Amino acid sequence: MLCFDKLKIVTSTKNIKYFDENNFEAIFKNRKLQYYKYKQTMPCELLIMISYEKDEVVIEFTSKISGVSFLELINEETIISCLLSIKPFIEFNKPIRTMLDYFDVLKCDVTKDVYYNDVSELERYVKSNLSNYDKWKCEKYRGGFVLKNVVNTSRYKKRLVIYDKEKEIQKAKNREIVEKTNFDGLVEESFRNTVRLEMNINTKVQIRNLLNITNNKLMSVLTSQANPILDLLNEALKDVIVNRTISTLKMFQYDAVLKICDYNLSRVEAEFRSRASKNTSITKVMKPYRELHQHLQNNKEPVFDLRKLVQ
Repeated sequence: MLCFDKLKIVTSTKNIKYFDENNFEAIFKNRKLQYYKYKQTMPCELLIMISYEKDEVVIEFTSKISGVSFLELINEETIISCLLSIKPFIEFNKPIRTMLDYFDVLKCDVTKDVYYNDVSELERYVKSNLSNYDKWKCEKYRGGFVLKNVVNTSRYKKRLVIYDKEKEIQKAKNREIVEKTNFDGLVEESFRNTVRLEMNINTKVQIRNLLNITNNKLMSVLTSQANPILDLLNEALKDVIVNRTISTLKMFQYDAVLKICDYNLSRVEAEFRSRASKNTSITKVMKPYRELHQHLQNNKEPVFDLRKLVQ
C-alpha cells in the first residue's frame, strides 16, 4: 500500500458548504479579491486556498494533521481521518467519504519508512553505486541526503530525500505533535532506528507517470500499485556487484588508478572523460573500476542492497 507524508489536493468551490472568513486572510490584487488563504505550520502543516475566480479549493497538508494516525502516514485507510481533521477550518456539502471522488492530486510525497540505524552508511552506499555520475547526484540535506537526477525540465525531475526519522521527530518543531500523540512512548518507539525515504512528485503529469495511473483522482493515487521509490532506485543505482578478490594484474592496475583519485569514482570518471575520444564508451571504461570500488566497500561495510528495503 502506497503511503504519503504530504498531499496537495484540489476541488471545486461548488463543494464548499461553509468556511469562516474570519480565520482566513483575504488576498487582493488591484483591490480585487483573488483568494482566501489559511496557513499554519504548527503542530502540523496545513494550507487552504479558496479562489472563486478560479473555482478551486486547494488544500495541502501533512500526515500530522490526523494526530496519532500520522504514524501510519497518509494512505487509503487514513485519508478519512486526515480530511475530517480539516473540518474545523472548512466544511464541504457532501460527506467526507463521498468527497474522496471530488478531489484531484496536484502534488504528493510518496513515503517509505525502513528499519535502519545509519543514514551515513546508506549515503556512502548510494554515492558508490550511482549508475551514471553525470545524470545522478547525491548531496547532503537536512540530517540526511538527497538523491536527484540532473535535468532542466520539471516534468522529468526525480528527487528522493533520505533521512534519520528518529532524530527528525526529536526536533523542536515536532515537540507539540509528539506531546499530543506520544501515548506510553508510542512515537519514540515507532521511529526508533527508522530511516525515512520521501520522493517528491510535484506535477500532475509526473504523478500519473510515476504512479502508473491514468488520472489524478485522489483515490487513483491512493490505490496505485506502483512502487516509484523502488523504480527510482533501480534507475539511479547500478546492479549489485558480486564480491571478488583482487587476484590479477589488471585488478591491481585498476586499484592503482582508484588510489590516485582517492577512491572517488567521480574523479576517476572525470579523468577518463578529459582524455577519452568522442567514440569511447565511458560506461564500459568505468565498469571494472566500479566493480573494484564495490569490492573494497564490501570489505568495510555490510553487504546489502538498498532496494531490498523498499520492496
